Amino acid sequence: MNDQDSTVVASVEAGDEVSRFTESYASFNRIINSLQRKYIELQEEFTAQNDELVEANRQLIELSRRQFEATEFLNSILDSLSAGVIAVDQSGRVTHFNPAASLIMGIPRENPLGELYRDAIPPGRPADANALRAAETGREVTAVEKEIDLPDHGSRCLSVSTAILKDGEGRTNGAVELFQDITKTHKMESELARLNTLAALGEMAATVAHEVRNPLSAIAGFAGLLKRDLEKNDPRRATTDKIICGVDRLNKTVETLLNYSRFQQISRQEVMHQEFITATIDQYLADNRPGLRDISIRVAAFEPVDATQTKTNIDAVLYRQAILNILDNSLEALDGEGEVTVRSRLWPRDDAARAFGERVLLDIDETILETIISDNGPGIDEEHLDKVFAPFFSTRPDGNGLGLAVTWKILKAHSGDILAQRSEEGGAAFHLLLPTKTDHQKREHL
Repeated sequence: MNDQDSTVVASVEAGDEVSRFTESYASFNRIINSLQRKYIELQEEFTAQNDELVEANRQLIELSRRQFEATEFLNSILDSLSAGVIAVDQSGRVTHFNPAASLIMGIPRENPLGELYRDAIPPGRPADANALRAAETGREVTAVEKEIDLPDHGSRCLSVSTAILKDGEGRTNGAVELFQDITKTHKMESELARLNTLAALGEMAATVAHEVRNPLSAIAGFAGLLKRDLEKNDPRRATTDKIICGVDRLNKTVETLLNYSRFQQISRQEVMHQEFITATIDQYLADNRPGLRDISIRVAAFEPVDATQTKTNIDAVLYRQAILNILDNSLEALDGEGEVTVRSRLWPRDDAARAFGERVLLDIDETILETIISDNGPGIDEEHLDKVFAPFFSTRPDGNGLGLAVTWKILKAHSGDILAQRSEEGGAAFHLLLPTKTDHQKREHL
């Protein structure tokens, strides 16, 4: 092959290479363009999906916020309820225990959470009226009365309802127990029944007293005339003296009976409590000096909180009579020898509500002013402690059983109460509980 032919062949080959390169370049451009279009499409799809994700996140955040608000709202409702609420899961562990439940049961709120119900909460009687039994059996109860024993050895009467908790698909996932403390209601019902009985008894006693008073007056009159006609040395004069003395005693009993049956109209006045107590004791000592013999009566301070500067609104006449009745009772019990101590204290409001809330209904601005009159005598038998304020109940052969009953009525007229216990010295102790306003001056002593 000559040089000319070689040149022609080389030219042809070069043209083919250029053609192939051109085609490859065009194909490469097509691929690049296709990739760019795919990239743009992916970018647009990513942007759309990112927008959807952002919207989904926004909705999720909004739903979470609403769920949190709903949970907080529900918790605030549970926390503000005066009724106790306890919830358990399917395994019987406590998931909710609101402040009212803590207050009613006397259990710190954080203690039962996460614990098994049977280990943390007293089941009460009947034992099936609680959230645990509802979760185990699927049976619900409504307004069942249940009695529980408290950690401080007291007890409460509750009205309990239970309900089964279910999830969104209808599966049982626990139970809830709702209860209210009806201890006060039971006590008020019992107190009302007692008051109705005493009112009926008082009406009957007043009728009998009026019927007895006229014949007694006649007997006393005729006995006086008979005594006047007898000689001084006539032995029958002793008999007439006994008749007159017996009539006087009966008249006093009738008068006491009429006073007991009478409605107590309260006429309140503000007094300095400790000064009032001291003046009452001083007057009692002056009036009964011969009969006291070896009996001392002292007014003592009560630690840690005394009532030295406390003012209170009372019916001074009636409240003085209540104190005198108790002092008379102590004087007779001591039988001429011993000591009577009178102490007063102003309770902190929360402590008063816990200690006496079942006995005295306190307003939010009231507390208890307690006066304790105790002696070192023989005391009161345990079985008589709940009976001493009942009318006509007396352990003494010559007692009419009305002195302490009148005292109880006076305290009730002041919206207070009185209870009898054995004193630290082994004798009797009477606790007079008087509701008193907790104004600024009194708060200084709380």
